[in-house]
Amino acid sequence: MADPLLWVASAAGIAGVGVLRMSWAGRKRSTTRNSAGWLLLLVGAIGGALAEGAWGVSIVSLFAMGTAALILAHSAITAPPGKAKPSDRRVRMLPEAGESLHIGARLLTFVLVAIVLLAISVGLGIAIRGFAYLAGMNEANSNVTGLFAVPIIWSILAVWLLMLERPRNRLILVLASCIPILPLLFIGASA
Repeated sequence: MADPLLWVASAAGIAGVGVLRMSWAGRKRSTTRNSAGWLLLLVGAIGGALAEGAWGVSIVSLFAMGTAALILAHSAITAPPGKAKPSDRRVRMLPEAGESLHIGARLLTFVLVAIVLLAISVGLGIAIRGFAYLAGMNEANSNVTGLFAVPIIWSILAVWLLMLERPRNRLILVLASCIPILPLLFIGASA
């Protein structure tokens, strides 16, 4: 028999998806509902972890994702057809007459994501490893913590950067993400 906490956590995950759907369904997103939805998902994940560990988190995630799939299927079936005429162009594969390919901007975006943000993520991972070691973790666990952090940090920074439209904002993100590395690298190097 499953732990009652696991059922409550699953219900929180389902409710979180429902609240997020209500938040995103309006013309303007509700910050309060949006925050409440994400908080319910977090509570569900924590409850699942407390009830059954990683297995509990997996079960709660399955309930939440199943609910999201059902909501999306219902929305797809009931949505009115779009009024916009479909484009005859393929996703910017070919430029229109006289249009630039923006190769420089695309190359810069690739370099920022694939090289610069990866280097920043590795630096933060090393710093997190050093901080974890100084906080009392044994060497093996602090190494795993640092290695675990790198792809997560890289993913977050890459998605964030790709969502920014202005080059100035992208540069600010890259520079701001370098700030925590400076003192933390010293901590990581001294551990």
